[in-house]
Amino acid sequence: MTRKPTTRKEPQVARLRIGAFVLETLTLGMYGEPRHTLREYVQNSFDAIREAKRSKQLSGRGEVRISYSDDQIRIRDNGAGVSASAAWDTLTSIGASKKDRKNDAGFRGIGRLAGMAYCQELQFRTSFLGEREVSVVTFDAAALLEGMDPDEGGAIELAELLSSNVTLDQSERTEKETHFFEVVMTGLGNAPEELTDIAEVEPYLRETLPLGYAADWEHAERILEGYQDYFGDEMPNIDVVLVADGSETHLSKHYGDEYKFSKGLIGLDSIDFFDDGDDERFWGWIGRMEEPGAITDKYTRGLRIRVRNIQVDGTEIFDDLFRSYRPSYARFNSYYIGEFFINPSSIVPNARRDGFEETREWDSIKNEFIENVCAPLATDAYQKSRAAQEDVGKLLGKVDAFEVKSERLAQSSKATYDQVINLLHEAKSLRVKARNALKKVSDADAVFADEGDGDQQVFERLRSAAATVETAEDQAKSLIGTILDSGAGHKVQGLRERLRSELIEEILDLLRPQLETGTFRRVEKVLLKRTEEI
Repeated sequence: MTRKPTTRKEPQVARLRIGAFVLETLTLGMYGEPRHTLREYVQNSFDAIREAKRSKQLSGRGEVRISYSDDQIRIRDNGAGVSASAAWDTLTSIGASKKDRKNDAGFRGIGRLAGMAYCQELQFRTSFLGEREVSVVTFDAAALLEGMDPDEGGAIELAELLSSNVTLDQSERTEKETHFFEVVMTGLGNAPEELTDIAEVEPYLRETLPLGYAADWEHAERILEGYQDYFGDEMPNIDVVLVADGSETHLSKHYGDEYKFSKGLIGLDSIDFFDDGDDERFWGWIGRMEEPGAITDKYTRGLRIRVRNIQVDGTEIFDDLFRSYRPSYARFNSYYIGEFFINPSSIVPNARRDGFEETREWDSIKNEFIENVCAPLATDAYQKSRAAQEDVGKLLGKVDAFEVKSERLAQSSKATYDQVINLLHEAKSLRVKARNALKKVSDADAVFADEGDGDQQVFERLRSAAATVETAEDQAKSLIGTILDSGAGHKVQGLRERLRSELIEEILDLLRPQLETGTFRRVEKVLLKRTEEI
């Protein structure tokens, strides 16, 4: 029997369609915080500078200049740049980076398009060492955003959308730099204020970028030495210059000797180091304040995590770790300042850089943080808060005794001028102590409430006591008038001098927490001198 020949069919390969909405996910969806755009570009510059140093193209300091003009932002670095032959493939690839995660801060190949969501045109300009060409890749961001608009139906494919709105131009270099990379965002009319307002941009950059510490900060050298002793390398950082309104600002991290605390400033008391022992997964420093209480400056408060000296998220990671130790203790993170540097070979930041990829190693590090960092710090803060409540209890007792004394003096027909003046001085001392104590107890009260110790709360009692002191002080001032009317006019001059001195002290008390120490000392000197001349 003869078999009929069979025709062998080749397997069908399905054609994949990738719609334009994918681009929306990688831009608008990935970087919801507009300022993260700047962080992504500086992160790329950081990698380019490190590559230039490894390849001996750059021997000096790496520098990034972020320049603002009326309708444009430029981010330019003196890193390795991209060769003319590789410019198109490198700068138009999405999610196909050739970077090595062990050596580079960015390696997913998606951060390059972050700025597209906030400008009309996104341009990349670059030149490579030894080449005369400048390669310019331009993205028509307005057209790309329109193509991603859900109202347009999203039928267009991503490849088609990009090919229609991305161009390459190469021409002879006119810049004096032999290698550079520059991002140019033009047409910022619809960009949010967080990205265009220098007052919003500068503190964010100082908080998140791989910067050095202020040169005059007394703890800077010790921290840098501690980092190098543990990891064996210098802490990586670059020079970042912010150019706006005709002036240049060389950026450094926010850390210094004083921090915003309730309604004033509080000094940094000491620095402690923490590490992971021989595992070398992390090293960090923690700053303790002179008094217990929450730091209110959002750019410095709390412990933070950095990888290659670039911040990952804000304080949220450590807030959650403190909360894991005890739900009511999350607030204690803001009692401290500090940074923990993760060894990049241990764990990897996620694509949004607001946390880490969930792995066993990251779980292990989190447990280490909870047990050896959060637990002892939170316990110490809680105990100091309890001690502060006990001190307040003693103060309340003194206020009660003062109230009794004040009432007796007010009802006495034999009250003397000196007795009333002494009462005024005591009132002022108690009022200042009560005001300072009020700054400390509100956070502790909240903790005690969460812990079920509502009877330990003293904020309202303390505020009532402060009001009592003020009332007694007013009564004492009225008594002075009565005494002077009764024939003690010879003491008017002495009273004037006392009141003038107390007024100056009151003014200085108000100014002290609002001014830097050096500025306050100059103001104090001028006020006292002027007072002597009156």
